[in-house]
Amino acid sequence: MRSLAFILFITSLLAGCASGPNWTRRVYSFSLAADPPITNAPGSIVALNRVAISPLFQSRSFTYRTGDNSYEQDPYAGFMISPERALGESIRASMRAGGGFGRVVEPGSSLIPTLIAEVFVTELYGDFRNPKQPVGKMELHFLCYEINDGNPGRILLDKVFAHESPLTAKSPGALMAAWDTDLHDIMQTIEAEYAKANRHEHP
Repeated sequence: MRSLAFILFITSLLAGCASGPNWTRRVYSFSLAADPPITNAPGSIVALNRVAISPLFQSRSFTYRTGDNSYEQDPYAGFMISPERALGESIRASMRAGGGFGRVVEPGSSLIPTLIAEVFVTELYGDFRNPKQPVGKMELHFLCYEINDGNPGRILLDKVFAHESPLTAKSPGALMAAWDTDLHDIMQTIEAEYAKANRHEHP
């Protein structure tokens, strides 16, 4: 009887802990830029064809870097959907809001794109190596090229962009906010670089 009572006590204790606020898994996503009215956007039709993430950071759980060669994954904080899809939605919205690329179509659209964008994310983690100032880090390789008769054509932009933002607190929510800032600043830089590299195309 004592053994049974002990087992019941442990079971109820674990059930209570599992339902407590500190044991609740929280999920996050990138914010989406609002779509502005399309006025003077270039006539290009753009498709974000691929968003790929380094295998080191593909998990839906948040990744924290704790040393030069050591990482940890948070079992209680992660992305609502796969990070590839979460980033893809936000990148697409940013490209549409900026207007510099043209009309950005959704996956599965019947419109035939004239430009293809591809993104490979090489870094996506919270850097906690300096405990006094943790930062959110993001690095991505952005590739944009023309499509002619269904075949890849001239490359318009091929560059790696990186950004890091300090965390306001040591929390998953603060890390998500830092990544949001990283992506916003990177996308602004990408659009400026694209406009500079292709200034003659859209006078």
